[in-house]
Amino acid sequence: MITLIGGQSSFFSGELLHYTAGDKSEALSIMREAAQWLIDTGKPLWDINDFEPEQFSNPVDQFVVLWSGDEAAAAVILSFEDKLIWPDIPVDTSGFIRKLAVRRKHSGQGIASKLIEHTTQICKSKGINALRLDCDAEREGLRALYERCGFTLKEVKVFQTERYGTLSVACYELFF
Repeated sequence: MITLIGGQSSFFSGELLHYTAGDKSEALSIMREAAQWLIDTGKPLWDINDFEPEQFSNPVDQFVVLWSGDEAAAAVILSFEDKLIWPDIPVDTSGFIRKLAVRRKHSGQGIASKLIEHTTQICKSKGINALRLDCDAEREGLRALYERCGFTLKEVKVFQTERYGTLSVACYELFF
């Protein structure tokens, strides 16, 4: 099911932007494309096989897609709980951004910032005044994007994982 979130639309570079929720297949397609690009450019972040629909069955997850005209340009998963990275944050008191991805055709145009801005509006509509995310602490460009969007670094956590080995995760917060 695809629904317009809050009826919000805006113009961006001469094209109408709008947002939909619930289009899991479109969101996962964008995320797979981003994962493949990262692999192809020697900067792997996500395993392309991790974007199968059945792996995303958490009912509190919202798949939000930003459209530029009639083309899906970017996507994000917005959750309202994160027991792994943010275990002390009660459910439904914060939004959590997951897997923010932009199609290459739309990169560098501010689309990611627009999508983050929209997730804050979704949170506000639910009475939530915080948005949190985590990312690879070594991804300076990604961290700079989040900081330009107003996020502040809370801490860097180090995890030992079976699949990826040692991971340093930068944890960011935005209050509004």
